[in-house]
Amino acid sequence: MAILVTGGTGFIGAELARILVSRGEDVVLFDVAPNYARISDIRDKVKVVRGNLAYWPEVLNAVRDYDAEGIYHLGGMLSVPSNANPWASFQVNVVGMVNVLEAARLFGAGKVIFTSTLSTYGLDCSSVITDTTLQRPTTMYGCGKLYCECLGRFYRSKFGLDFRSVRFPSVIGPGVRTPGVAQWNAWMIEYPALGKPFECYVSESTKCPVLYFKDAARSVDMIYHAPKEEIKTVNYNVAGVVPTRTAKEIEQTVKRYIPESRISYKPDPDVMNYFRTSTVDVFDDSKAREEWGWQAMYSDFDKVVADFIEEIRSRPDRYGIV
Repeated sequence: MAILVTGGTGFIGAELARILVSRGEDVVLFDVAPNYARISDIRDKVKVVRGNLAYWPEVLNAVRDYDAEGIYHLGGMLSVPSNANPWASFQVNVVGMVNVLEAARLFGAGKVIFTSTLSTYGLDCSSVITDTTLQRPTTMYGCGKLYCECLGRFYRSKFGLDFRSVRFPSVIGPGVRTPGVAQWNAWMIEYPALGKPFECYVSESTKCPVLYFKDAARSVDMIYHAPKEEIKTVNYNVAGVVPTRTAKEIEQTVKRYIPESRISYKPDPDVMNYFRTSTVDVFDDSKAREEWGWQAMYSDFDKVVADFIEEIRSRPDRYGIV
């Protein structure tokens, strides 16, 4: 029996795959456009299946053919592409979730772990978000993810499928090229590490919660292995860096490691409009801590910056840096 990871060669999926391989698991990575560079160190230890989440037979075949006992469902369209093409986002994110849950139900994959997002929150949120804060998303990405959370909870109660999910804030790490409203957090580290100037598209006072990509991978693995009787909340906030830093504070931290960094600011009106309605300062993950022992390894932003710089300078091929 195997463990199936959708989005398995992606940003978080590849890091999760390393965790699974190190434990001796039989790992199958399902991806619409496999990024073999990201898994070059474990390529001979995993199986890669090219497939589209929106196509039911491709998901079904992967779960059936490899006798998947569990699924980490990380694949999907991200925020900016989802807003640009909501029709494709629905097919990949929402229909794709139905396909994964149905394949798990029909072929006995007893456990499905899903990655959701801070974007399921939206209208009239305070600066502190908890697992019980009202979820009213304002983006296509957030709407789809919230529906998937609810759908997974339904499959849990209706069919006994062991569904669990984690909600990520902005996940940062090296080599991400997909644009996003919070991608400046990562690029403010990556560009200086590569000796490049970076023009930040938010104001110096802008902030949003972030989670380092290694902690993101750890969190989905931790919740997978948590005792079933401990999973009560089902859909959990997972926090990373505490406290949340402003763009200026991130710049100052980066400059402690790379004094020659060239960082300037030119706020994008559309992005700033998003942050006028998204004012989250604390992403409360107390339920994850209480129920299955979550604790970020990279809660200190200095530790994030140091590891990020080491990763991108020592493994440029893995992250598409040429």
